[in-house]
Amino acid sequence: MAPVGMNGAARCVMGYTAAAWAPPSCRPAVHCGRKAGFTSGMAVKRSGRTEPGSGSKARFKARFRPRLDPEAAAYFTRALETLQEGLSPDELALFAPNVLREASGAGPALALHPCGSRLLQALLPMAPLPLMGQLLPPLLRGGLRGPMGHPLGARVLEAALLRVLAAMGQGEAAMGQVEAAIGQVAAAVGGALVVAAARHPPSSFVLRALLRVLGGAPEAGWPRGWAEPEPKGAWLEPKGAGPEQKGAELPPSFPPLLEQLAEAFEEHLQSFLSPPCASLCLQVALEVLHRSQSPACDRLCRALIGQLAPGKGGLVPALEDPERSRLLEAALPVLAPPLLRELFQWELRGRLRGVANHRLANHGLQRLLEHAPADVVEAVLAELGPSLAEPLARGHHGVLTALMAACRRHPPLQQEALRCLFQAFGCWEPANRRRACVRLLASLRPFEGGAKEPEGAELELLPAASHLLHHLLHFRDPAPLLGGLRALPPPALLALARAPPGRRLWGALLSSASVPDRARQRLLRRLQGHWVALACHRTGSRVLEAAWASASGPTREAMASELAAHKGALQRDPYGRRVALAIDLEHFLRRRPSWRTEPPRPAP
Repeated sequence: MAPVGMNGAARCVMGYTAAAWAPPSCRPAVHCGRKAGFTSGMAVKRSGRTEPGSGSKARFKARFRPRLDPEAAAYFTRALETLQEGLSPDELALFAPNVLREASGAGPALALHPCGSRLLQALLPMAPLPLMGQLLPPLLRGGLRGPMGHPLGARVLEAALLRVLAAMGQGEAAMGQVEAAIGQVAAAVGGALVVAAARHPPSSFVLRALLRVLGGAPEAGWPRGWAEPEPKGAWLEPKGAGPEQKGAELPPSFPPLLEQLAEAFEEHLQSFLSPPCASLCLQVALEVLHRSQSPACDRLCRALIGQLAPGKGGLVPALEDPERSRLLEAALPVLAPPLLRELFQWELRGRLRGVANHRLANHGLQRLLEHAPADVVEAVLAELGPSLAEPLARGHHGVLTALMAACRRHPPLQQEALRCLFQAFGCWEPANRRRACVRLLASLRPFEGGAKEPEGAELELLPAASHLLHHLLHFRDPAPLLGGLRALPPPALLALARAPPGRRLWGALLSSASVPDRARQRLLRRLQGHWVALACHRTGSRVLEAAWASASGPTREAMASELAAHKGALQRDPYGRRVALAIDLEHFLRRRPSWRTEPPRPAP
């Protein structure tokens, strides 16, 4: 028996080891879909069912849709309810392996059970690799007519495959059985069956996960619901600006399987253009083949562009089409530089203004600029730069951001890009208007156009504008932006730091190697008198911690002195308490000389 005083979660964790299959009379009545604590009288009475084997339809269901035993269903329902109540990390470390071991013996019926499917999706991201070799084979029974083709079972199989991808390389001894199971999945959806798997919504999830496993290309943001905390300082860089995430070390059997799937995609390309679930599979295949540096990527891109945009002059109409543009947006970023130059020269040169002003085609131009070489970016800037005011007026801010991001990778183009951007906002000439550039860029409204420039502390910062300013602050010479920031009054700088998009702007200001340290310290000193307002704010507290990390010794002491005078306000606020721990405020108040020499402890 469990010790007296243990909570229900801990007792349930211990109960899954010894008394997992206690007699039904010893277990509380649990009904799937009802919360714990409901009386049995509130349960819905179910009508009688036909016994398996009493007809052809019943025999089909019994073969391909196995049912979970009532006692096992009650057990896994209790496990799901316990997980939803919340477990400590120690309890979860006991709970997850025990339940997953029982799940490995329940067969594919558990994945098709509503509560069992949710339980497995929640626990599989924590499953050890040896256990995955036992969980995967039962999920493959029946092929596309088994769990793989069921809405609930497909989600479980997807979570299992992504767990294999995350755990790859952590256990060589257990990888053999898992590798064999992955081969079975590839055989179940390979060849001519890949079309059926991609066009069937549930199995399309499995196919996309399989492609990522075979190519060692994890999905951004995985695992859902159990992801590790965001790394400290990760918000300083926009998505796609940092180094590309490295894939896992692949077993030798995975690249040939990926090549076989690529050949099937190329052979049946017409069948993957629709419906949307098949189109998504093709987009993931392009991404995975590109990241794995497979030669099949270029062949598939050429075949896809030839299919969607046949003949000379067919690319722009395809980019303007709602269905074809999605696939082209996936193909343009993975094109090899020679093919991209050829495509730009024959299809886009001289037509960029119309593409940038079209509500759909402008997204294709943004994708092309993401990986365009220097000569292509220079040609785009020369043709589109003088008319950047047109996409700005239409609300296509992503075109401006993508062009500035491309020029950030190629410093010789930055001065011309900055001049074209400021001309589009009407703040290049006369020179005194450049002091208002930050206000204009933050609101994405040009100086000319009837709108008056805001004054005082009123400052609107749009999310798209924060990305634009982030790239500009990483230019080789961000002096015009720094001049615009110095022209802002301290309340406006405070508003920038407290606005959720402002975190990215301040992150660029504090981390950019092209911003002089003197200019950075000067802007930080202008925030004196507002540190308490930042410390007690959800977004501002993060900006304060980043400013603290980059501040000089005298600036740090001035910040700590101002915060120490409002210690009570900090202790009453949850964000303020975190800031007080980050700067070691207690140590500052008690022993200031040693505080100056000892680095403060990191915030929890």
